[in-house]
Formats: sequence, structure tokens, C-alpha cells
Amino acid sequence: MDFVSLAILFLLTGVVAGILAGFLGIGGGLVVVPLLTISLPLVGVQQENVITMAIGTSLATIIFTAMSSLIAHQKRANIIWPAVFSLFPGIMLGSMLGAAIGTQIASKSLTLIFGCFCTFLAIYTLFGDKWFKPKWDYNSSRNWLSLVGFIIGGGSSMVGIGGGTLLGPWLIWLGLEAKRAVGTSAACGFFIAIFGSASYLITGVGLTDLPEYSLGYIYLPAFWGIIIMSMLTAPLGAKMASYFAPKTIKICLGLALFTAASKMFFSL
Repeated sequence: MDFVSLAILFLLTGVVAGILAGFLGIGGGLVVVPLLTISLPLVGVQQENVITMAIGTSLATIIFTAMSSLIAHQKRANIIWPAVFSLFPGIMLGSMLGAAIGTQIASKSLTLIFGCFCTFLAIYTLFGDKWFKPKWDYNSSRNWLSLVGFIIGGGSSMVGIGGGTLLGPWLIWLGLEAKRAVGTSAACGFFIAIFGSASYLITGVGLTDLPEYSLGYIYLPAFWGIIIMSMLTAPLGAKMASYFAPKTIKICLGLALFTAASKMFFSL
């Protein structure tokens, strides 16, 4: 595939990722990973490397989108930094370990894990309010936040998401105010993306079966195309969301997650 076609392909991937992320209010990884599993084979990425490279590239793009979100939440004083500091040691270790495991798992197994993860989130999105209500007091839970950070960081880096999808609902479950739970999880997502993508980069350096323009398991043409266009189109998606009822958006999100899961299962 020539350079122009390559650029167009990943710019379009960024457009779709940005609009869906803005409209559905989800982290880019849940959109980017399935899209990359479609586009990466078109540029010659070998099938056994597709899902790993999709996840590594996704985490690298999340560094920038999460940083933008972190800055916005910090301006609104929505980040509880003591909670971030408590979560950080576990996030750092979990993200690096999760990425290391992700690069060693067979492609089909990793694809199955991502599909199951999307299915779980779809069910949670559509029916979670009926099952999960605030249970505990946040202040009494801080002494084991690092363990939670380790689990969420490991799982998130393994499937290529920023972590807010898991951490935000969990903090709300502890009784934290929704906007502060979202802001705190955005800050944590930034660190998950940094350590996770660094691990995918390091473990992929020196491999000879990766395509040209790769930096470890990060595919640079996809990285730049998604970064440029998703940051431009995410506000458009967010604006679209203002025309729909929250229940409608919730249903669309659940269906989108089921679609992503189905794509993964059918590719096995």
C-alpha cells in the first residue's frame, strides 16, 4: 500500500474513533482496537501480530487523549490526587505486567480476552445500574487502592484501554461523586497508557517480523492518523450526543460494545 493510501486509511480510522468516542463517551481503546484489527492486515501486518500491535498502538494514542482529559478535569478540580497517589504504585506495576503478558499470549487468546471484556462492559452498560449501587465509604478504602490499581492497570494494558472504563464505575461504587470519579480515573488512565505503551514498545523492539514504520508494537502511521483526526472529531461526536437522550446513548454504547465483541469472536 502506497503512502497516500496508508495516510488516508488511518486518518479515516481516527475520524471514526473520534466521533464514536465523543458520541458514546468511551475511551478510545474500545473503539481503536477493533478498528485497527480491520485496518492493520491491509498494510501487511502478519495475523499473529495484529491484535498485539492494535493494543500497543491504542495505548500510545491514549497518552495524548488522556492528557487532554486530565488537564480539563484538573481545571475543574475534579481530580482527587491523594487517591491517584494511592493507586499509582499498583497502576505502574500492573500496567507493565499486563502489557508484558499481552505480548506473550497467543493472538487468538488475546482476541478472545478482548471480546469477553467488551461483552462484559456491554452487559454492565445496559444493566449495571440495576446491580451495582454505592456500597462502601471511599475514605475507608484508601489503604487497598494500590491493589485495585494493580488489577485495573494490568487488565487495561492487556486489552489496550486507558482504565477509566473500569476505574470510574468502581470509584462511583465506593460512593465517590461521579464527576470526581471520572476525573480521578482520567488521571490514572494517563499513567496506565504511559507504562502500558512503553512496555509494548520495549518488548517489540528488535523483532524482525513487524512492518516498516513500527516502533516496537506501536505502528506509527496509525498512531499519528488516529491522534490527529480523533482529537479533531471527538468534539463533533460530543456535540452529536447533546441531541440524544442519555438512555438512547446508553443503548447505542451497549450495542457498539456487542458489535466490537462480535467482531473479535468472528475473527477467531
